[in-house]
Amino acid sequence: MSQPHGALRGPAPDPDGPLLCTLPVDQVAGRLDAFRREVFGHLRAFEQPSPARLRLVLAGGADPERVRSLLVREQACCGFLAFTITRDGGSLLVDLEVREDAAGALDGFAWLAGAAR
Repeated sequence: MSQPHGALRGPAPDPDGPLLCTLPVDQVAGRLDAFRREVFGHLRAFEQPSPARLRLVLAGGADPERVRSLLVREQACCGFLAFTITRDGGSLLVDLEVREDAAGALDGFAWLAGAAR
């Protein structure tokens, strides 16, 4: 992880990896609960400036290290995902990005964000 200008970045995505999630089915419910608790439970707003980019704006009470840890776990099963976490005043910005050919993967995150609001 690098921290230029206070940003937390995940490992670089695998440019040639598979375009599917390899999370075992028996772990999906637990992962969704973790996202509800650590990310979507703190959601203030979100925007999807392009099909391959999604920005989540979390309340300042969200723990950046817990969010980072969760996203690193997500990246382990979705190697095409990249993320950056930055503080912006009283908010925590979580920028998710995927390869263009994996843009559909962000639809699930955007749907969860919409359902959380």
